[in-house]
Amino acid sequence: MTRRTMTGLAVGLAALLVAVLLGVASAQDNAGFAVAKGRTTFRTYCASCHGEHADGHGAVAQYLTVPPADLTAISERYGEFPTERIRQIIDGREEVRTHGNRDMPVWGDIFGTPLVPKESTEDPEVRSGRIIDELVHYLQSIQATD
Repeated sequence: MTRRTMTGLAVGLAALLVAVLLGVASAQDNAGFAVAKGRTTFRTYCASCHGEHADGHGAVAQYLTVPPADLTAISERYGEFPTERIRQIIDGREEVRTHGNRDMPVWGDIFGTPLVPKESTEDPEVRSGRIIDELVHYLQSIQATD
């Protein structure tokens, strides 16, 4: 190999490494953004029952027949974080027999309504799914660790 070929190869590999590192950083930024958006949605829609710290001690919890769950202990209860199950519970539009009664509001319908300006062209199903995904990312981020 000539010196010029080796230099070109080194520059190409360096560029590839930078691209990969930027891609990883971008993915981490996107995940961080989803967690932040989920935290905001949680505080708006969930904290009154589940509490500001998601521990089940919200302001209205004492008035509910079924106490709200401690959402920081989901992974502990299931042995791992059950992403799809949590998504289904939040969405609530599809009854899951093993979840029992629908004591929690059905958020899938609510999140599909225009929570964004009317000019938005985002499909209601896409909007609902995005908001629920952000909530799931947030809940996963607050799981208690041993």
